[in-house]
Amino acid sequence: MKHFRYYVLPRLLLALSIVAALLCLFFLWLSLDAPLPSPAAICARMDKENYSSGGEIVASGPIDMTEEGIIIKSDYTDRDCWWFVRRSGNRFQLHLLERIAGFLWRPLDSHVNEPYYQLSSQEQPIGYTFDIVQMTAVNVPTGMDASKVIPILFCVDPSVVRVEAQLLYLMPNEWDDPQAAIDSRAVSPEFTKAGDGVWVGPSPYVVVPWAYSFNSGHLVAFCQGYDAAGNLVCSYDPTEHLE
Repeated sequence: MKHFRYYVLPRLLLALSIVAALLCLFFLWLSLDAPLPSPAAICARMDKENYSSGGEIVASGPIDMTEEGIIIKSDYTDRDCWWFVRRSGNRFQLHLLERIAGFLWRPLDSHVNEPYYQLSSQEQPIGYTFDIVQMTAVNVPTGMDASKVIPILFCVDPSVVRVEAQLLYLMPNEWDDPQAAIDSRAVSPEFTKAGDGVWVGPSPYVVVPWAYSFNSGHLVAFCQGYDAAGNLVCSYDPTEHLE
């Protein structure tokens, strides 16, 4: 009995305590959406869940929406959020992840469906995404609204070394002749190459005309790609795809 009380029982309690602690850590891990120490591992797991394949990570960057003037808290405020682009051939896929505890990654909970973009070398070699966007008011007294975006451009033409884009909210009455709207309120950030076929620009404000609601217009980008000699190689006109 003394042997059990002084030798066996303490070791048994220690073993049970270790098992209980491991179970607690496991359930905590599950409650945090099962984070992993690698963005690539998270992306691969999401591929399995969605029965898809996104290729290799070719570009990434932090999501910063904390610039002065934003008055609406977003999903990115006070969180360490990053975007990742994976490429497989002419297919690009955007992932939005959150880093927790400094080394663990999990999907951003507000971004369930990871969008992908299939380009064509012949028909549409260049495209863009505005999936990182925040609606905000930049001038409350006048009621002027805007979207703060992180514009990301994709291009599958290997001769393209520089890209440009004009970003704006285009209203239905401007679809047939958008040039006046482009001249009056489009913004053209400077894009830098972030990876294989991926360019990213700073996050500007894209003004939403106050006379319209957010749901009546389209946030679009008119894109151009140039070769090393400065020749226009490809372009994309979003009005051709608006309904």
